[in-house]
Amino acid sequence: MMLDGLDKELAEATQPTCRRRTRIGWRQVTAQLLFAVPVAAFVLALLAYGGADW
Repeated sequence: MMLDGLDKELAEATQPTCRRRTRIGWRQVTAQLLFAVPVAAFVLALLAYGGADW
């Protein structure tokens, strides 16, 4: 029959596999900081500009 090994295959497919834990490298941290710092500065500048009395 075509479905003879289906139970075994399903059991193997649903078993958790060993996942390698990845480390965040210094390049990724640097790239995130180079993005986050200017964005935060821009938002703070917009807030300061919006609060100014013109």
